[in-house]
Amino acid sequence: MATTEKTVLVKMMRQLLQDLQTIEQRGAGYYTVDPFVERYNKLMEQAKRICADQAALLDTFEPIKPPSSNDPSQKMKTSQRVVIEIGQLLTLIESSGEGEVEPEAPQNKGEDQ
Repeated sequence: MATTEKTVLVKMMRQLLQDLQTIEQRGAGYYTVDPFVERYNKLMEQAKRICADQAALLDTFEPIKPPSSNDPSQKMKTSQRVVIEIGQLLTLIESSGEGEVEPEAPQNKGEDQ
């Protein structure tokens, strides 16, 4: 079951990264960073639960705190940190081998499913 959870986790993290980059391209990344921080923190905690065999490296990841001010530069720094942390966490999960998203195998005709 952990393999399936890792595969889903990888897909969710990739989507979060894509969503954040889309928002940033529209110029609104620093306005809307808080939901991405919250979601990243939840996914990171799940990664620690699912990938317990990688505890030594996972312990290098910490929850990200939302910026305490409305300063756009602080929000942009937080947004960049989320991007970096997602990339690093994805690399860790995928490097473990079990988190890689495999292409669907072609189905043979005549086999029972």
